[in-house]
Amino acid sequence: MMWRKEVGSEDSNSYDYILIAFITFFLIGVIFRSAIVFIGVGIFAAYLIAYKIYDKSIGRSLVMKNEPTTVKLFPGEEATLKFEIKNQSMFPLINGEFGFQLGSAIKAYTLVKQDENYWRELKLPLSIIQRKNTIVEFPIVAEQRGVSRVKNISYYFPHLLNFSMLRLRYTGFYKTEYIVYPRLLPVQGANAVFHMMQGESRLNYSPFEDIQSPLGTRDYSYSDPFHKINWKASVKTQKLQTNIYEKVVDRSFVFIINLGTENDKNMVSFNKNLENLLSYTAYLSEYATKMHVPFEIFINARKPGKVSYIHLHEGEGKTHYMHALEMLARVHKQSPIQPFNKMLHQIGKQFIKPKTIIFIGDVPANAIGMMNTWNQVQNSTYQVVDSDEGASIKPLVVKGAIRDAT
Repeated sequence: MMWRKEVGSEDSNSYDYILIAFITFFLIGVIFRSAIVFIGVGIFAAYLIAYKIYDKSIGRSLVMKNEPTTVKLFPGEEATLKFEIKNQSMFPLINGEFGFQLGSAIKAYTLVKQDENYWRELKLPLSIIQRKNTIVEFPIVAEQRGVSRVKNISYYFPHLLNFSMLRLRYTGFYKTEYIVYPRLLPVQGANAVFHMMQGESRLNYSPFEDIQSPLGTRDYSYSDPFHKINWKASVKTQKLQTNIYEKVVDRSFVFIINLGTENDKNMVSFNKNLENLLSYTAYLSEYATKMHVPFEIFINARKPGKVSYIHLHEGEGKTHYMHALEMLARVHKQSPIQPFNKMLHQIGKQFIKPKTIIFIGDVPANAIGMMNTWNQVQNSTYQVVDSDEGASIKPLVVKGAIRDAT
């Protein structure tokens, strides 16, 4: 049973009073053998039987449709919140109120006019007819980044026989969730962040080659590496020959987000600019998708498991972009923070080829030395810097602690 009935003392008292009256009239009828008294006994018996049938049917016969549903929105977009309830009982539930609570990411703006009342239980009048489906729907608007679910679902209604107020509390887990993506805040200079590195895209002027795609041979030059000599071709021509391969280039981004910030006492706390940091990441992810550039994301928010930080593996395309937006939406505003240097130490082991790295958030001074051990080309490491004119990407300057302006 997915609904739990909660009753007040008035409900149990009324039943007890009727039961006492039934016993009293029955004894009087037996003693005085009065037909009129037995008519009263019959009325009380009918009432008690109907009471028990009605009481047992409440909650058991009420079914709410609850299929897994995910609604994805950007801030400002509207959708419809819908409940479908079926009353399988022969008794109607009339003059009731349907109540629930919503998370902060969405708002039922037609039900609440004042923001200070929004955190309370939302209620709307509702009667549920017997053996009928009742649909409740109303518009909602995406307020801010995050994930919202409907919780504390209840139905208040007067008892059909004694008119005392009852409450049915929905005990199941309501499976509809609303995911609100971060806002896309522009980052200036993203189009200038292009770094040539080994990869799969063909390009005639790239300094990197794909050894799986040979084009032919040419005469050996003293500057050629020894392993590129083609010995079979050299025997045929009686001259040393060097293999020629396809030129390739790879543009791939690594977004590393630091959700923490250090104060003067070296204590780490959440960056007050948290929402902007995630919005910049969402914008850069969209930019990379439009440019058909692979990207991956690291965030130093703790999570359970072997990998203790949030990581979106490298990928590209619209599906990968949607996964990135959902991951950013699910970052809790007060999730525990992993030390930034610890995360850098762990992810640095994964870099087996050059990457274009973009830091979003504070970069502690003691992290610079660790990044130098990655053997990265200096101009392939950037930072998103915030200012009054907006965010922009600039090369990471190795000068003490670097912070994004707030």
